[in-house]
Amino acid sequence: MGVRVRLVVVGLLAIGLILGLTACMGHWFTPKQVPTLIIGNPQIFGLKGEVIMSVANMPQGGLASIAIANLGITYNNLSIVPASITATGLNGFRVLAQDFTTTPGKGRLAAANAPSGVGSGTILKITFRVAGPGATFGVLPADKGKVTLGSDHNTLITNWTLGTGKAYYAK
Repeated sequence: MGVRVRLVVVGLLAIGLILGLTACMGHWFTPKQVPTLIIGNPQIFGLKGEVIMSVANMPQGGLASIAIANLGITYNNLSIVPASITATGLNGFRVLAQDFTTTPGKGRLAAANAPSGVGSGTILKITFRVAGPGATFGVLPADKGKVTLGSDHNTLITNWTLGTGKAYYAK
């Protein structure tokens, strides 16, 4: 009888330990981590401004390429001088192409990171000259389909969300 009780107690302790460890590892009550492209609010410093583009929770080796085509970027062309807009890559990203002057108030760009993907962090910095108040810059939710994200595993990243007007933060 004593051996049987000990086996039951050891079994219950093992189950408790397993449940406790899975809770500590974050398998309980952890929200689904959705890949997110974050386009920050314009930061104005006198007559210059900048917008930081970041990603968070990117799967499949991280984000390795981004293309915003078909004039998917929108900006206030009365507040931002279109000819002054320049995209610069961060954390290994290189800007392959950019156009912000063909259609005032609209733009497009393509960038890639050859060495590796970025799981979370900044990827691009957009700088511009300010011409007046009310500077806006971003991708409208309706234009999300004009954005293509590629992973480091040479596949497209799908089911991602667009975080506009947010600052990037790390968990």
